[in-house]
Amino acid sequence: MATRRKPLTFSGMVDAHERVAGRVSYVINLELPRMLWAKLLRSSVAHGRIVRLDVSRARRVPGVAGVLTGADVARRTDLFPSFGPILRDQPILAVGKVRYVGEPVVAVAAEDLDAAQEALDLVEVEYEELPGVFDPLAALAPDAPLVHEQPAWAGEMLGHLALRPKPSTNVCALARVRKGDVERGFAEADEVFEDTFTSPAVQQVSLETHACLAQVEDGRITVWSTAQMPHMLRGQLAEIFKRPASHIRVIVPTLGGGFGGKIYATIEPIVALLAQAARRPVKLHLAREEEFVTIRQQSTVVTLKTGLKQDGTLVARKATLLFDNGAYAHIGPGVVKNGSWASTGPYAIPNVWADSYGVYTTTPPAGAFRGFGYSQVAWAHESHMDLLAERLGMDPYELRMKNLLADGQTFSTGQVMDDCHFRELLEAAARGIGWDGQAGPVRQRSRVRAKGLSCLLKATLTPSTSSASVKLNEDGSLNVLTSSVEMGQGLKTALAVLAAEQLDLPIQHVHVSEVDTDATPFDQGTVSSRSSYAMGRAVTLAAQHLCAQLLDHAAELLEARREDLEITGGTVRVRGVPERALDYGQLVRQTRSGNLLGHGTYASKGGVDPQTGQGIASAHFHQAAGAAEVEVDLETGQVTVLRYHGAVYAGRVINPVQTELQTEGGATFGLGQALFEAMVFEHGQLQNGNLADYLVPSIQDVPRIGVSVLEHPRAESIHGIGELTLPPVMPAIGNAVARATGVRIVDLPITPEKVLRALQEQGTRTGEVRAE
Repeated sequence: MATRRKPLTFSGMVDAHERVAGRVSYVINLELPRMLWAKLLRSSVAHGRIVRLDVSRARRVPGVAGVLTGADVARRTDLFPSFGPILRDQPILAVGKVRYVGEPVVAVAAEDLDAAQEALDLVEVEYEELPGVFDPLAALAPDAPLVHEQPAWAGEMLGHLALRPKPSTNVCALARVRKGDVERGFAEADEVFEDTFTSPAVQQVSLETHACLAQVEDGRITVWSTAQMPHMLRGQLAEIFKRPASHIRVIVPTLGGGFGGKIYATIEPIVALLAQAARRPVKLHLAREEEFVTIRQQSTVVTLKTGLKQDGTLVARKATLLFDNGAYAHIGPGVVKNGSWASTGPYAIPNVWADSYGVYTTTPPAGAFRGFGYSQVAWAHESHMDLLAERLGMDPYELRMKNLLADGQTFSTGQVMDDCHFRELLEAAARGIGWDGQAGPVRQRSRVRAKGLSCLLKATLTPSTSSASVKLNEDGSLNVLTSSVEMGQGLKTALAVLAAEQLDLPIQHVHVSEVDTDATPFDQGTVSSRSSYAMGRAVTLAAQHLCAQLLDHAAELLEARREDLEITGGTVRVRGVPERALDYGQLVRQTRSGNLLGHGTYASKGGVDPQTGQGIASAHFHQAAGAAEVEVDLETGQVTVLRYHGAVYAGRVINPVQTELQTEGGATFGLGQALFEAMVFEHGQLQNGNLADYLVPSIQDVPRIGVSVLEHPRAESIHGIGELTLPPVMPAIGNAVARATGVRIVDLPITPEKVLRALQEQGTRTGEVRAE
């Protein structure tokens, strides 16, 4: 039988040499013979009817091979003209009207980009402008213009999500949580407080923008895409083209970052249609300005009302959450659902009422972003926790410690918690910055310093499924076949380690595939910090299946009992008799197998009641805490983060270096959202859709970042950490700024202008802080 071996760790990356040498293949680098280049004409108005669209001159431009409009798509009976992972509400190209500035109206394929642009310049389009709605509060007004007059069809894909769109309104999704009796909880509380917090739309800013190359041959559609969910994309394209999934092939090489922005179809249907019409391969690579109007994170308005005892025990929470979903639903209903669960944070609250709305507006579509709704809600619930502590005269650390979830207590969905480590994480984060709840802010001239804390609980996608295959070759090397996507997070390395561990092979003898839906098994997607956990389990099961075959074959060839065999060092041998052994290559060759295949599938179970939000929300919960020390210049309002410490629970660490880098990277993302990232719209027109005006952190902005990774000594389960350190950053910094200045910023980002305005309004420019 197989020997239980000590888990492996590996601190490098299996594709390190390719990365350093610039040999990693990306979609943007791919070209095919006779390939055409695509460009898009986008709407210049936020909401309007298309009253005239003339593409005749564009079609006559030399080098133009195809021009498509929404009307061209809509008249085809062999196509489903709209798409979306939940609601089929987004036309492939605008039909009849446009719903945001930047919506694709005309698509052109040409011999080169110059010809494509010339054709777009010759398109004549006229709009009848309609009133727009640009924020969720305005969109919910009784007399608000409707972004969609007719309800969209909801397909079976992701049908487990509770939707509840409201007809004849701009509500595209509503998720509820009902636990206990919230009104009774408020009646029993000694104190009840209510606060509202907002966060703006932000963009994923992946280094590689969206790209797609499509080819149609012999009735089969092949796309090379920057997709995080290749099999889901295949399903969407099969639905659009009314083809069996076997007629759609999706190939995904390494991504140059995703962060949730590349999960579902965006440009792929357009490119595939152009390739079909032109009968030649077509490639579209979005410019950075286009990326900003393709997908983004929702802006939010979160109102929290909390009842608590005088000793700080939380007894009731009522939450109303508004998510600006933009013009189309995309995966917004999933974010809305997560927001309803997250409204309690990682705290034990017996009575919970939450209504979470996804709202259509005439702005670019919003979808997933690293944190998937938890970032916006964590900003609210962790800022709210510090306000509660201040009102009760408590140390915010002690208030959190008193209420953090523990094993046996229930989450907002009623799920019984286990393997909880929130207190250990908060302790580690606080220790990392030298937290002292009795110490006040420290002032030196116009600068004042203080510290802040925050905690996070995040669910992972549940239910979900991952399958993997492993192929043992005639030389004893191993191929891992998986549809999980490498996008810089080191997933190939993690999966190679898990396979090598089971077979006791050198990691250099293991190769992890790129994604090709014709050859690689199903995976739900590289999302929700689930891949090392879910696909890791599938790979482990596949490798164990292969080990069982090796033992069976070796028992026959070595004429030994199966239970007397052991797998070690790339061989199967009789325990205690090392000369009676066969290496893997010999086993493959002597059985005339060609190769040996192992298969494994991991499927998590769960789901909640759509009326109450009660049930199993997550296969397991991701846990984190953060702590920040800031310095605020009271004369300018400038906030400088001096140090940040992130603490995460990893269960088991496969790659210590990558774990630390992921944690630092997430903290850097959060820094940008805390201090300066925001998409600025004026009547629906984005004002800063480029990296000159939209600010992301540079190396000069990044403070000293400390990392604590909690690894359970008995844990066999891997907990994803890719998203964990982003959501706690914003409230930790916001809480530190409030402790430093005495003013509370409730609207992200925390800009110098907001700090100065708040100081002036409260007359606290020379606030009560002690001098050194």
